[in-house]
Amino acid sequence: MSYSQPLFHGGMYGKANAVVCNGWQQAANATNRFGEAMRWADDTMARGQIVTSALCEITAAAVMSGNVNRWTYSVRLWTPPPPSGSGISAPTDDRFTYTTCRNLREEYNDSAYVDGMSTSSPIISIGPVGSKWNGSAWSTTGLEAKVMVYVVYNTAGKVYPFFDRPNPLRCS
Repeated sequence: MSYSQPLFHGGMYGKANAVVCNGWQQAANATNRFGEAMRWADDTMARGQIVTSALCEITAAAVMSGNVNRWTYSVRLWTPPPPSGSGISAPTDDRFTYTTCRNLREEYNDSAYVDGMSTSSPIISIGPVGSKWNGSAWSTTGLEAKVMVYVVYNTAGKVYPFFDRPNPLRCS
């Protein structure tokens, strides 16, 4: 069986002359020939920054130096516990163990505003994600929260883990 590409000498009815029809044919050939490479290039260009992501648990938080109402978080990979009596042990994967994870929701928090809300009317205090109010302060260890952590590279080429989650809030 042979294949021959049509060569248009005349056009179709309307404005599609021979040049336009031959152009269509060349475009179809290029798509057939380079389609996979064109899909790869398109995916690569529009992929975005996210390198990887995982479901993690927050284990601790520390107030960011010189900032109010902002913390850096310690996170680690979280997997559901194995069924009891199954003999399956929980995985030990440290790929998602970070001590510098950030909450994007806190990025613009300061002493006057938290998540776009005034801290003085009404008077509020917030704690790190997953913390509990103990009557006088927010806990920073033994936190109870699961978050989707996304990892990107910052402008210096270092990993930048982050999540987006509202903080617990207490009105006075």
